[in-house]
Amino acid sequence: MPVAVQRKGALIVRLLGRTVGRLDYSSHHNEMRFSYDPEYLADSMSMPLSRSLPLRSEPFDTETTTIFFENLLPPDQVRRRLGPILHVSRHNIFGFLEALGGDCAGAISLWPEDTPQEEESAARLEMLDEDAAGMVLKSLRKRPLYVNGVAGYRISGSGAQNKLIARIVDGRIALPLFGMPSTHIIKPPAEDYADSVFNEFFSMSLAARLGLKTAKCGLMRIKGDTYYWTERYDRESVGGEVRRLHQEDFCQALGVSGEMKYESEGGPSFASCMKAMQEMKFSLADRLAFIDRMIFNFLIGNADAHGKNSSILYRQNGGRALAPVYDVMSTLVYPSLSGDGAMSIGGAKRFADVRRENFALMAHEAGMRPALALGRLDAIASKILRHAEILAKELAAEWPSDVYAKIISVISSQLKQIAD
Repeated sequence: MPVAVQRKGALIVRLLGRTVGRLDYSSHHNEMRFSYDPEYLADSMSMPLSRSLPLRSEPFDTETTTIFFENLLPPDQVRRRLGPILHVSRHNIFGFLEALGGDCAGAISLWPEDTPQEEESAARLEMLDEDAAGMVLKSLRKRPLYVNGVAGYRISGSGAQNKLIARIVDGRIALPLFGMPSTHIIKPPAEDYADSVFNEFFSMSLAARLGLKTAKCGLMRIKGDTYYWTERYDRESVGGEVRRLHQEDFCQALGVSGEMKYESEGGPSFASCMKAMQEMKFSLADRLAFIDRMIFNFLIGNADAHGKNSSILYRQNGGRALAPVYDVMSTLVYPSLSGDGAMSIGGAKRFADVRRENFALMAHEAGMRPALALGRLDAIASKILRHAEILAKELAAEWPSDVYAKIISVISSQLKQIAD
């Protein structure tokens, strides 16, 4: 019988451009281990990559390592499509990180240890005219994340929806190459969900009007088609230079595989997220903001607010904060999607079963006063419908869509549930 060839490899893991450790891989039993660099550990100012990867000298086992780093990648259904393009099997997490890890969520980048120095210093932007931008965006259906679309474009992003991770400069799309930080995420319309780009823009805009902190977003037309864009909240501009900010989603922080992101599968719950925030000494304002987004997601019918759709921002001074709201849309306007909430609300798994008292129980389970959650529920519920109707009228002129009325109908229905 032929003997299987074992492959070994390593990726240098960088945080904020600084080497923090290495990822070692062996195809034997598909083993992958992360270990911190001794010099990094010796610096008292060093921060861990994750709550689930505390600073220590011992390497982390394959399971712990894989869970964190796999969460930097697109989900399995996208990797199935990427595999034939990259010649990487869907279960080869290391292979995908090697191919896509030049610019990841947060401040992490991964480089093969034999990367030539000149390649790492070749970071630049490739500006696209409207024709080229339209071609790139259209190609996402067959080439997710535009992988292998141009030399030096090594960018990873989680989430099942097609997207281009790029920059928008003076209204034009630019591709960041050879490790240049991206600043924007651009989404084409989802094929199976009518007016998805208008849905997400409306939902995000409504959240902002209600006082929730959101990522900046908008709509843009390219070659007659409408696309949704959002600024990356894990990037900042300092003196004209784009810098990465470190972050991780709650699946990473709690050591949960992204393939098990729903609470019903063992993924993060409201209570487990709140407990982690308390242990990490989040401000009361951030913990209240997490309650607000649970309320908002219920009222607009967003049943997909799972553990990967809320994140933690890390500051270099050791501070932590709840990341702005992102990836929000009304899923209940699409009958084919589940009506089960990604996180239960006071024991109610189905949105149709949620009543006012469930929010009180939700707060109690997280060690907070029920009256606090009910007060915030009443405050948001009292104004959401009025703001939604005003927003729909404002958007109708430039960005007309039937989905606005459908979302307003969902909101009206949800309000009746908690009033009964």
